[in-house]
Amino acid sequence: MTSHIARYQAGDHDGVWRDLRALGLDAFGVRHREDAQAVAREMASRARQNVETLVDRLQADGFIATRNDDDATPRPPHFPPTDGASALADWMEETFAPFPMTVAAWIRQVGDVWLVGEHPRWSESVLADPLVVEFEHTVYGGGSREYYEGEWKLWAEDADEDTSPFQLDFAPDALHKANISGDGPYGVDVPGPGVDGLVGPTTWFVDDLNDAFAAGGFPGALRAEGYVDPPAGLREGLARDLLRL
Repeated sequence: MTSHIARYQAGDHDGVWRDLRALGLDAFGVRHREDAQAVAREMASRARQNVETLVDRLQADGFIATRNDDDATPRPPHFPPTDGASALADWMEETFAPFPMTVAAWIRQVGDVWLVGEHPRWSESVLADPLVVEFEHTVYGGGSREYYEGEWKLWAEDADEDTSPFQLDFAPDALHKANISGDGPYGVDVPGPGVDGLVGPTTWFVDDLNDAFAAGGFPGALRAEGYVDPPAGLREGLARDLLRL
């Protein structure tokens, strides 16, 4: 039988994710674990390439990443993994086992991404749910483990009354990205159901990323808040030739 990583590298991305997700927790077993981890690492390598391409294109357009605060404080759009990224992923894999391999690979290989900001030709990009994935929170000096430990402790104290899974937050919701009062943050449920993580009840982490990259990093549209479509070709130019995960 052809390995999942061989199929993935040959271009059968959607089919591989379908089959790996169908394995559920069996993906962590001796028979599949190494193969599944190889797919997750390859996914993260492709995602890193997409992120770097997007950031280069945006900055060439004059885009400035900013915090979602009243002052729109400038900040880097991408922090590569720090020296502590692997240790953070190791801790998460142990603490929240079974931990989604795709999320662990992202932490180790991609880093923190923040495409909230000001585009000189599309001021409404902030209303398009810009791509944000931050597990290390490098812009705030790191400390992610302490943050997640605190949140995990609070969740565990209420676990008897609240049956919802624990969520590893990685991004503000679409409204908060635009500095508008909104809902709770986006996050991945842990422990996970298998090789990939779930963002909410029905959306897979990799599918969520693919949707974002297909839209050039801006997959949403908060029309009730004044969203306006970008200039013709802008979004398509950002998404051009980005790799499917």
